[in-house]
Amino acid sequence: MRVLAVIPARRASTRLPDKMLADLGGEPLVVRTWRRVCAAGFDRTCVATDDDEIAAVVARAGGEVCRTGAAPNGTVRVAAAAVALGAAVDVVLDVQGDEPLVEPVTLRAVVEGLGGGGGSPFEIATGAAPGGEREATDPARVKVVVGAGGRALYFSRAAVPYGGPYRVHVGVYAFRPDTLQRVAALPEGDLERTERLEQLRWLAHGIALRVVPVAAPAPSVDTAEDLARVRALLAAAG
Repeated sequence: MRVLAVIPARRASTRLPDKMLADLGGEPLVVRTWRRVCAAGFDRTCVATDDDEIAAVVARAGGEVCRTGAAPNGTVRVAAAAVALGAAVDVVLDVQGDEPLVEPVTLRAVVEGLGGGGGSPFEIATGAAPGGEREATDPARVKVVVGAGGRALYFSRAAVPYGGPYRVHVGVYAFRPDTLQRVAALPEGDLERTERLEQLRWLAHGIALRVVPVAAPAPSVDTAEDLARVRALLAAAG
């Protein structure tokens, strides 16, 4: 399958301002993420942003940048980038810019989970890792309930299903290109507003979403504490 990987990156962040430009071992966070995604070996990888400085640091590192306008969320930005790039691909992969330690094997597993088209009923694929009681009670760790064939039934910040086993969502998405444009235009729904989870909008509109089993996710960077933890991990790894 021909794969376009897009890393949506915005400057504004409520919990950690300018986090995309935060230094991680001598490189900005967004550049670290770009390098990890490039290591997965997809046909094309780019950073989509509306910010001049983010665009500049990625370009200096040798990365491809797609300039977009303002976007309400990452999905809309990725969809805009896919149109602007005009790439003839089978899959568009959405990897958030605050994932500097994302595993290339996880990215490839999610892409492969979408299937090569034809008889596959799925239009979107994502990942999930086993979780315990700690993750179950943490609303920041999204849980997913999975049905037959790996089909996503529900995502929640609550401890679902009751009693477990718990699957913790890994926020990487592989889209079929036409599905990406469709979901980017869907209106917000009640479940999405309640849980603050965009993927519930897609399920509410009957879109088949496959959940691929993956290893425990690497830490993302949402807070100053997350940033310190990732810096420590990078330092320990040399």
